Amino acid sequence: MIVNDSARDAADNVVDEIHSNGGAAFAEYSAVGTPASASAITDAVASRFGRIDILVNNAGISRPAPFGQDSDADIELVFAVNLLGPYSLMRRVWPMMIAQGGGTIVNTASSAALGSGASGAYAPSKAGIIGLTKEAAIAGEEYVIRVNAIMPSAWTTLLDKHPDESFRNWMQQHFPPRMVAAATTFLASPQCDLNGQILIVGGGYVSRLCFSIDAGITDKDLTPEALESNIDAIALGSPIRELMFQRDLQDVYFGLFPR
Repeated sequence: MIVNDSARDAADNVVDEIHSNGGAAFAEYSAVGTPASASAITDAVASRFGRIDILVNNAGISRPAPFGQDSDADIELVFAVNLLGPYSLMRRVWPMMIAQGGGTIVNTASSAALGSGASGAYAPSKAGIIGLTKEAAIAGEEYVIRVNAIMPSAWTTLLDKHPDESFRNWMQQHFPPRMVAAATTFLASPQCDLNGQILIVGGGYVSRLCFSIDAGITDKDLTPEALESNIDAIALGSPIRELMFQRDLQDVYFGLFPR
């Protein structure tokens, strides 16, 4: 196992913990966020072990700010670490996994992807992880590469800067990281056959995030006025169909407009 963290002490501490529990691991200190660092990380693993079976994308950085108040530098940094980093690492391990007959990837999204109003670039970067996971899951089907993601809630050092002390204490009490680790371990294991799923995990609670649509309306002469008069049926309708992948929405359109 390789443990990557540009904070050397953090990486070394995890490696020491793995060793103390009888595991084999070594540290790699490249800063996630560029194609070059992705190459350095994967090359280090390949040279040591000769193959890569599992990739867990867990690197993340946050620069909270109300929308419009975050700096250009913060936006670029957050997107680089949170989205470009996992994307680049997945692209580097992809041909290796194809060549060896399969592999497993677990990405880390966030409930911030649903919007919080104060997450700055963190929210859209984590929303991008959902799309990345779905896209790669479909592409990996024929190569036996499974790609899933977790949407974790856990007390981590990212919360050290949270302004609400009572919230920090609540998170530390009820959301230990080990409960997220259990879900990640399962998704990475041979016992799991899920693909393209987003699991919400925190405090022992586990559920599946899904997208859904309601009956909606179909009007081949649609006008803004017609949309206005039916907006409640659209915006407040009850979900009736789950959308797992883009092809599921295409099936809806094919039903409405046969090819």
